[in-house]
Amino acid sequence: MINNNMFLGKPVHRPNEPGKIKPQPSTTKCQKRVLKGSPPRLWKKFSSKPSQSNELITFYLIIKQDQKARKKLESLFWKVTNPDSSEYQQWLTRSQINTILKPNTEALNAIKRWIEKESFTSVNFIGDDTIKITITVEQASKCFSSEFHPYKNSNTGRTIHRTFNDICLPDEISEHVEFHLGLNDFQLIHKKPSKSHETIPSTAFDESPSDTTTIVTTTDAIVTIPYIIPQFLKKYYNIPEASKNELSSVVSQGVLEFLGQYYSEQDLLLYAKLLELPIKPLKKNHIRGYNNQSDPGFETMFDIGQMSGLNPSADTWYFNYNTYFNDSGLGENFFSIALLLNQLDDIPQVLSISYYEPETGICSSVSDCDNKIMDASKKYIDRTNLEFMKLGMRGITLLAASGDYGANGVEVNGETVNCTNKVFYPLYPGTSSFVTSVGGTELINMMYETLPDQPSICLDKIASVACVSDGDEVALIYNDTGCASGGGFSTVMAQPSYQKDVVNRYFQESQCQNSELPKEYPPSSMYNRHGRAFPDVAALGINGFTVLNGALRQASGTSMAAPIWVGIVSILNSYSINITNRTLGFLNPLLYKMAKECPKCFKDITSGDNICSEDTCSDQCKGFQTSCGWDPVTGLGTPNVGKMLKYIKKLLKKKMKETNNYHEE
Repeated sequence: MINNNMFLGKPVHRPNEPGKIKPQPSTTKCQKRVLKGSPPRLWKKFSSKPSQSNELITFYLIIKQDQKARKKLESLFWKVTNPDSSEYQQWLTRSQINTILKPNTEALNAIKRWIEKESFTSVNFIGDDTIKITITVEQASKCFSSEFHPYKNSNTGRTIHRTFNDICLPDEISEHVEFHLGLNDFQLIHKKPSKSHETIPSTAFDESPSDTTTIVTTTDAIVTIPYIIPQFLKKYYNIPEASKNELSSVVSQGVLEFLGQYYSEQDLLLYAKLLELPIKPLKKNHIRGYNNQSDPGFETMFDIGQMSGLNPSADTWYFNYNTYFNDSGLGENFFSIALLLNQLDDIPQVLSISYYEPETGICSSVSDCDNKIMDASKKYIDRTNLEFMKLGMRGITLLAASGDYGANGVEVNGETVNCTNKVFYPLYPGTSSFVTSVGGTELINMMYETLPDQPSICLDKIASVACVSDGDEVALIYNDTGCASGGGFSTVMAQPSYQKDVVNRYFQESQCQNSELPKEYPPSSMYNRHGRAFPDVAALGINGFTVLNGALRQASGTSMAAPIWVGIVSILNSYSINITNRTLGFLNPLLYKMAKECPKCFKDITSGDNICSEDTCSDQCKGFQTSCGWDPVTGLGTPNVGKMLKYIKKLLKKKMKETNNYHEE
């Protein structure tokens, strides 16, 4: 287990003296009110009595940034990530970014003075602009004039101490704090229970593999367990074999995991053995945060298996910081983990996120989500986006699943939309302008002929296993998977310039020539036509193969598609490093330029929609249809990696001739 405190500034410890707590601070600048509604459905008040006075609460104050510095950083971000810029791929180091981006000096000094006056149990600075403070419930109650109660999560069993009231910060710091976490907010990171099942127990593999090297072609009508394995993905998406090419060996990829999802080396090694792939176990120093190998998580093993199967030559990392937050019950949120990643000098070049939360996540503390609460949600997303941007400026690629709830999304209280809502609820971070959002597809008319380098597991006739060899790609079909590719438009973030042309084209063309149906749009009142459009790209999200606790498992969803793209990007990075000595970093400007100049770099998905939601499909459901070009179901489409590589090689060699910025590092 890695000690997370290594990422923090030196803590300030003070004696806990409840009897000497100072008088209630002035909060005249804050108009306090009792919030209506109730916490998200998974969080239940454990007791009607207040929390014990000696219980500890850890909360976080996020200090306001200097806006001039923020604008300077963002301007530079769009230059280094724009393939048309002379500064393309000129990534910054962590120290260079921190030199540019500093918190407001007045704000920082005011908060430090306030901290010096108080008797907090512990104070830690995370970077320059976030403060972690631990105090007792008694201190918190007096400091914030609020009553705290214990709340328990019905899924995880975790207990936290929260107030279901507005928090009024003391006047002396209120105007200097962007937002706070750990006082009246509740964990909202979500992952749809995987549509998975055990297909073959581990005892099925005790015998020696068969020497058979062919399989009779069948149809999906008589195949009970179809598998999509890495060998097929390489063939279908024209992916070069990383282990057989002279690619850069300095590439890395990783997964960000939440909700108690752990990694098992034993399961990964069995996965590699069954697929007959040279996959390496994770190095000890690449397992960050807490991990419990005796309790592996399906999502973790699925994510790692997809990316490692496509690029076994890459170093794969695992991040799970949930234990770091146990002292506060802060839970897990994207801001916190992105913040911690930005304290590290060494992190993988490509990261996958298979989780999501309602875009109005902070807003979910209440059911009557008014402008004041919505503003808090926007601040949370804005600062999380800043952390994502900082990663992108270091040449790191972030890919996130767009969600499995179609256009409808998940309500702010964590409930699945039942198609009676008047608006869509897009899912973050797939809606972030600084993340590449990945939608899902599936295959119809599947074939089961022999694959290149086909492993013996594909020939298990007793278990009726067959590995898919071909098929026609369409958007995820609700009747097959119980889910639909997340997609639509952000309610919070503006549409970035790199996608305005393709979005306008989607709405201007009344019918796509290759589409099965005339294009129809949901009522305009349900979504923000000018918001950040998602997903950006797509990949297969059904019949995925993994191993969990020694048994074969199968699953579907966009959380399969995102790590597939991670494996692909790590291969693209290999070629980029060989040419320019740099990674590709934030992909979106490159992807949209590529789609315009090399349409065959993507397979255009023109069949399907995302009208249905999880386990809900009725005439009331609304959503979007696929179309020629970009659409809010499968984005630009699925990859033709071979053509992408040719395009990238040509582009980078041209850039090297045009500028002297590329040099040996």
